[in-house]
Amino acid sequence: MWVELPLDLIEVAEAVAENDAAKVSAWLADGQVGKVSETKALELVETDPPLWAVVVAPWVLIQNRANA
Repeated sequence: MWVELPLDLIEVAEAVAENDAAKVSAWLADGQVGKVSETKALELVETDPPLWAVVVAPWVLIQNRANA
């Protein structure tokens, strides 16, 4: 799952782990969190930005590394 900046990746991971449906649903509805599209995946391959990730099984949350 892709996490847009300026969301805090750790806060999102915590909300997913705690099954905080209100927060996660709001982020999904706003497009701040979502499936990595084919377009986004190609962009990441082409630009090779610094990323960081958190595993909250069965999800892997990925975000651009801020200030990297």
